[in-house]
Parts: sequence; C-alpha cells; structure tokens
Amino acid sequence: MSISPSTSCLLTLLLVGVVHADPAEDPVVAAVQARDAEIADAHGRGDLATYRAGLSERYVYIDIAGKRVTAEMLAARRQDDQRRVVASESSEEEAVRLSDSVVLLRGLERSVASYYGGLPRVGASRWSAVWVREDDGIWRLVADTATPVRKDESLPFVVTAQSGKTLAPLAGRWLLALTPPLELVLQADNGNLRGILSGQTVHWTFQPASARHFIAKERPFELRFASDGQSLELVTWGTATAATRILEPQQATAR
Repeated sequence: MSISPSTSCLLTLLLVGVVHADPAEDPVVAAVQARDAEIADAHGRGDLATYRAGLSERYVYIDIAGKRVTAEMLAARRQDDQRRVVASESSEEEAVRLSDSVVLLRGLERSVASYYGGLPRVGASRWSAVWVREDDGIWRLVADTATPVRKDESLPFVVTAQSGKTLAPLAGRWLLALTPPLELVLQADNGNLRGILSGQTVHWTFQPASARHFIAKERPFELRFASDGQSLELVTWGTATAATRILEPQQATAR
C-alpha cells in the first residue's frame, strides 16, 4: 500500500505532536489525571450525578461485548446494580498527550466491587480513556473502554429439565451471608428458578443443569444447593456467597 506525500506529512506531524508525558513535569497531564481520579471516585461510590457531569455529550463507551454505550445508556445501566467499589489498585499507568486539549490515559486496574447491595465481584481490566478539554475549558471524558483480564465468563452447560416437584422445595426466601445481609427470593417459573433480591427490581432466570445446580441466563451466576435443601451457594463472577433458608412460620412449626 502506497502513502501519498500529504498523508505522510500528516502522520509525521501527528507523531511529532504526541508526548509520552510524566505527570510530575506536565501540568496538562496532571490536570487530566486529577480529573480522571475525581470521576472514577464518584463512579466507585455510586455518585452518578458527579460521574455524569464528567462525561462529554459525545461520550461513548465500548463495553466487553463490543456494544456502543452512550452516557445516557451507561447511567441507565448503573441505576439498578448499586455498584460500589470496595477496593481498587491501579498499575502500569501511562499518559499520552496528543495535544494541549487531548490526552490518552491507560492502565491496569484490579478491584473488588459489590453489586446489587452486596454481591461480590473481584476482577482486573486493562483500560484506556480519552480526555478532551472542551470549549468551556473543562476536561471531560469523551471515550473509554475496558478489557477484562480473565478467561471467558460464559458457563456452557446443557439444560436438564426438572419437574415441578423438584423445583418447588428449592423456592422460597434465602438469607445471603453478606454485610449487610441480603434476601434472595427464588420462585419456580416455567421449569426454571427466578431469582429476585428483596426490594430491588433486578432478577435472573436460573436454568437447571441438574437438580441441585442452576445457571443464570443473564449473568455468569450459579446456584448450588446443598443436598438437604436448607442451604445454598450463590456464585457471582466466580465468587461464592453462602445462604441459608429463611423458614416461614408454618415451616418452623413443622420442624
């Protein structure tokens, strides 16, 4: 493939303009990194108003499925999961000043987060973010992406149909051993178990892989029941949380 003289000249100018910057010596990069830390902290504590204010109207996030997500779509995603960052550590951070008004940040983040009021998620991702100083002089995030550092989360299995007689004893209320504790409600629904967290709108459809093992359609979540039917493990993103059955008054009397 040949490159025209004009294209070659443009590439040269772009390369000359790129600065791999040390934030200690570059006030532009230092300002962007401070702004990035500010909205990352807001996102981590669930302050979506502050986080949204840091996003450009042109903002686009490319998610792990390759979907194009706008600022409004991202805010809608976050409103139900109650995501909070418990701990986070960044490394391999780099800053590239493309111009006085455009900076690229990238790095590796390892984090522990809670979703839906307490369900744990441990993960690592390589991320990149493009910051632009807009016409009003404010730095805003215009594009970012994060690639998980992990094996494929999908949980391949064959659905093994279970009878209503098998599903019925598994339904009921379960207390998840979290701080604070969460209540998981399971309902038998068309051959599956429908899971709901009390007081929340989120739900998952758990399909049977066996009489004691169920896989969620919507997330890489699993239910693993003990043989006595009185305890289970809810596995979320590879992390197991124990739960015990909440006995209804008639059940407690029967015992």
